[in-house]
Order: sequence, then structure tokens, then C-alpha cells
Amino acid sequence: MFDLRYHVASLAAIFLALAIGIILGVAISGKVRGAESSFAASERDRLRAQLAAERDAGEADRTRLASLETFVERSYMPLIEDRLRGESFAVVFLGPVDDDLQGEIARTLQDAGAGGPARLVAFDVPVDPKGLDDYLHSHEGLTHYAGDDFGNLGRRLGAELGGGAADNPVVNQVSSALVEEQSGSITRNVDGVVVARTWQPDGNATRAEREATESLFDGVVSGLQGAGVPAVGVTRTESSGMQASLEAYGSAGLSSVNDVDFPSGRLALALLLEGAEPGDYGFGDETDGPIPSFPPAGAP
Repeated sequence: MFDLRYHVASLAAIFLALAIGIILGVAISGKVRGAESSFAASERDRLRAQLAAERDAGEADRTRLASLETFVERSYMPLIEDRLRGESFAVVFLGPVDDDLQGEIARTLQDAGAGGPARLVAFDVPVDPKGLDDYLHSHEGLTHYAGDDFGNLGRRLGAELGGGAADNPVVNQVSSALVEEQSGSITRNVDGVVVARTWQPDGNATRAEREATESLFDGVVSGLQGAGVPAVGVTRTESSGMQASLEAYGSAGLSSVNDVDFPSGRLALALLLEGAEPGDYGFGDETDGPIPSFPPAGAP
């Protein structure tokens, strides 16, 4: 009898514990769900407020940017007009002509009062080293440029393009082997040169062709720099090969403008051709600013 009562009491205690556990579990679960719901609502409100604040900030930034663009557009012509009037310039494409880039260069010169380019030369790339060497050997007066890495030939071409050549320019002599497009006079002196590197090595060129082309181009840039006139490398924003072109300009010691398709970039190009402080200008953290410094209005 004692054992039965003890057994019943034990069962009762177990069921009581289970009942208490269920009640406490329900209560705790309800509190947890309530806490989670409260937290979720609070976090949702916070994120909504943050999104609204960022949306307002973005709208303010867009408004300021639109105002800045309007300011640049309206001040562009008064700042660039007549800066290069009476001067002449050469345009050298290290590779095929990029029509969009050529259009921006021509617009810059036109807006600054210089008119169209005095001469334009675009090189046919990649260079075929054996074909070019055979061509040089077969033409009297060019044989001394054969048999090397074409650096000397490039320097001669750069000197002519940057400074002009009075008699029988080498550019004209090698045009059928090296030049894809040419216009204007090679003998006319110019006041500066715009350089546009449009060739980028790819898998279609052999190693020998890449090396010959790079050597020729290094020589051309060296010759341009030795001509004693400003030489500026240009690109359009986000154009194919933009970064590679800028790196090539930098390693060659050329000033550069990376956003010639914007008013500020065209102004920067005109200022550099006018003789402003050399540097790398345009968009990005690694530039020297959007444009070179220039004298204030009324300065002598």
C-alpha cells in the first residue's frame, strides 16, 4: 500500500513538473517572440530611416553635381577661348585613329582658337619587324635605321612630328610601311603635340611584333619630347585600354589628360598645350587634379 501511494505521488510530481515546464516554456517563448518582434520592428524602422537619409543625401549630391556641371559648361568657353589662337599642333596616334577621340581633340583645338590639326599621323600596328627591316634595307637613306630595335627610327619620326623636317622627311619615306593614315604638312613647325595611344597588345600579335612596336613607340615619344614643344597624352573616360594608355604616358614622362571627352578635360588639354604645369589631370585619385593651375583673370 505504501509503495502504491509512493508511486502515485511520484507520477503526480512528474506530471506537475511537466505541466510547470510547459507553462514556463509557453511564457518564455511568448516573451522571446515578443522581443524578436519588437527588435525586428525597431531594426526595420532604423533601416528605413537610414535609407531615407541616404536617399536625401544622394538627391542633394545629384543636385550639387548638376549645378557643378552647369557651372563648368557655362565657364568653359570663356576660359578656353582664344588660348591657342594663331598656334598649330600635331596629332599623333600610336595605333589606329579613334574617331571619337579625334573628335574631342579637334574640338579642343577649335574651341581654343587653333583650328584643325596642322598634321595628323596614325601608325599601322603591330609592326612587322622582318618586313620593316627589309623595307629599310631596300631604301637608300634608310639603311642605317635597319638592323636595330627601331628605337632610333622612332626617335627620328618623333622629332619630325614634333618639330617639322625641312627636307625629305623620313615620315614620308616610311609611310607605306608604317603609316596607316596621314594628313597635313610634315615640314611645318608646330607649337605642340597631342598623343593618343590606341594600340594595345593582344594575343593576335607575336612577341617579336609587340617588342618592335613598343620600341618604335618609345622612340617616337622620346623624339617628341626632344622637339622642345609640349606633348600631351590623352584618353577618353572609361574607353577601352584607358588605364594601359595612361600607364604608358606616365612611364614615358608625358603629361596626360584622362577625360578629354568632358569640358574640364578639354580645358586641361588646352592649358597643357599652352605651357601649363606638366602633370596628370582628370578624374581619379591618382591625378594631379581636374585641370592645371592657370593665371587669374587680368593677370599680366
